[in-house]
Amino acid sequence: MKSGLSHLPQEKYHELQKHISTIRANCDDVEMVILYGSYARGDYVEVDQIDENKPGFRQISDYDILVVTAAKKTVEDALLWSKISRLCHDFGYASDPRITVYDIEFLNIKLSEGQYFFSDIKDEGIMLYDSGKFQLAEKKRLTLQEQKRIAQDYFDEWFVNGAEEFFVDYQNCFNRSNYKKAAFELHQAAEHAYKSVLLVLSNKCPQGHFLKHLGNDVRQICSLMDNVFFITNRREENRFNLLEYAYIGGRYDPHFRIFLDDLDILATEVRKLLDLARKVCEEKIRSFDL
Repeated sequence: MKSGLSHLPQEKYHELQKHISTIRANCDDVEMVILYGSYARGDYVEVDQIDENKPGFRQISDYDILVVTAAKKTVEDALLWSKISRLCHDFGYASDPRITVYDIEFLNIKLSEGQYFFSDIKDEGIMLYDSGKFQLAEKKRLTLQEQKRIAQDYFDEWFVNGAEEFFVDYQNCFNRSNYKKAAFELHQAAEHAYKSVLLVLSNKCPQGHFLKHLGNDVRQICSLMDNVFFITNRREENRFNLLEYAYIGGRYDPHFRIFLDDLDILATEVRKLLDLARKVCEEKIRSFDL
């Protein structure tokens, strides 16, 4: 866990201090406040980097703020956190605060299990406030059954409720002739399938959304994926690039278009990816019982 904000401009430092003060002034059960995400890593996007007239423009980065409480009931006080979020939003800063709240017991269980997202917060995050009453847990050695449970949780979250659901959404959009949104849903199905494999097999997952990079990461640990999106000519490359761009173009670019034949071929390839991802993940989960 880092502790300094020297990589941020003074303006950002003062904005974060205002958010911390607001959180603590309105909640008497705040044990830690941690900055994570792009502002902690230093790869954030500011207003002057945005061109809203350019297709596929990027969005301004949020302040990702984790608040750690002592009591679970504080986390569950939806009215309290709605009020705090509103007060922070009302400052009118270009970067909105995105506040996540966990109690220390829950957070330390996830950290001790080395779970994705939580471990990244500990590794990359910056401690903005610490009451000194609690310590963040270290990763422990897991039993095979603990590893199986975590892998199953990843599979259920990222594949069953993620990749497969996005593919259903693709089909629904396609049937309504909303091909632009269908392309985005298809991209999300592929992204979540790749990330399912990475999480179940390696307990790691990159932050990005580029299918090319995710595919390369997966192929390094799973040779069964070698023939998914196997590109042999310029037409196949252009078709894949359309799917890649759909993550942005399918939502923000009014000029984004995709031919139905290309969409149909891509859907067949994504379905192949999903079927292989399910096979690989389920085999890995079963292996913990051997």
